[in-house]
Amino acid sequence: MEKRDVVIIGGGPAGRTIVHMLHASGRNMSVTVIKDEEINVNRCAVPFGINGKKPIEKYQISNTLVTDFGAELVIDRVQHIDTKKKQLRTEKGKDYEYRHLVLSTGSRPLIPPIPGIDAEAIIPVRSSIDLSALRRLSAKGKKAVVVGGGYIGIEVAVALRQMGIAVTIVEMLPEILMTTTEPEFIKHVENQLSKNDLQVLTNEKVVEFDHTSDDGVNVKLGNGNSLYTDFVVLSAGVILNTELAEDAGIKTSRFGICVNDHMQTSADNVYSCGDCAEKYSFVTEKPTRGEFGTNAVFMAKIVAQNILGNKKKFPGVINANVTSIYDLSLGSAGLTEQMAKDAGIDVVTGSSEVLDKYPMMGEVDSIHTKLVFNRKDYKLIGGSVMRKGNCTAQNVDFISFAIQMGATMDDLMSYQYCTHPELAAKPSDNSYVFATRDALSRL
Repeated sequence: MEKRDVVIIGGGPAGRTIVHMLHASGRNMSVTVIKDEEINVNRCAVPFGINGKKPIEKYQISNTLVTDFGAELVIDRVQHIDTKKKQLRTEKGKDYEYRHLVLSTGSRPLIPPIPGIDAEAIIPVRSSIDLSALRRLSAKGKKAVVVGGGYIGIEVAVALRQMGIAVTIVEMLPEILMTTTEPEFIKHVENQLSKNDLQVLTNEKVVEFDHTSDDGVNVKLGNGNSLYTDFVVLSAGVILNTELAEDAGIKTSRFGICVNDHMQTSADNVYSCGDCAEKYSFVTEKPTRGEFGTNAVFMAKIVAQNILGNKKKFPGVINANVTSIYDLSLGSAGLTEQMAKDAGIDVVTGSSEVLDKYPMMGEVDSIHTKLVFNRKDYKLIGGSVMRKGNCTAQNVDFISFAIQMGATMDDLMSYQYCTHPELAAKPSDNSYVFATRDALSRL
């Protein structure tokens, strides 16, 4: 039986963040990370690695990010956890006793129970193995079907289309990007995809994959139609890896492994963070989904602090997110208008469209902003931005921070900002101020 101060199950961003923080503390704690992938890939970057312009190694996460920071790395799978004895056993027969245990077991691709789905030409978007398969199939394929119209699905579809492949996106919901994006922005995205000859089928469900004699796939839809394709990319969501916790008697819900605001589970000295952990919305204080790498890092920081004895609470997720689609980028933070209404919040919204430079500068584009306020206290609870270029992430970060700090309409109307002919709107035309002013006019 090997004894450790900390055992971390999972080698994703949450696990690595904890390793780095414990190492920086100078406590000389004995730390072991157990993960079942020989080498992890940067999952968010997989769509951008399909074209093969860079070696796959560029998209992989080096194991030295664990081993160079004082932790032991074990490539294995945990088989059983005894939370009363504070012990665990791996599939390879290694036994560990821990003082603190962290479950950062992540998630895995949702593979719908569709007939014919278990085929080499049908690939999820998750691992280094998936990336290799997508490279191989796209190098020889002429047609592709992407199942799922969320961020990853759209990014994969665009990447394949840019390689000259004919692509059809099949989304079962009424619109693509519905879980993150305001309806006003979705229309712009759909126009962008259409302009690039990328077909989108919404309100449509795949019911069967029929494999042809030439190694192709007939994708059969619920309406009776079929799409012939060379390969299929699955991007229909993820399943949270909670089975290990459940087997150990640790409380879980449909949102993940249950944790308190210190990220502690129902078992003594066992923490959870990342995709597998239950998350609470910063705005509604109710359980929510939010499988973003940033959330994993934010939660992991709280875990590390509590392991070190610093009683820190996690305030909940704001789910700041962003994506790029051709030369367009868009993102959101907090709640969309519909999410807020679904949560029973009486809201008022405001929108703006301002130029991203002084109008006389040339190559000027618009910044579209929508803000969502709680009508009760005028606090900002959500916001979205869409614009050309790569500045949207900074815009979404501002909205996220404003939500976190409890900013009100009055705060946004009076906040001080910069201006420059080439870098920002003219002094009078701030996008957040204009959107807030529009919301005030609706009160």
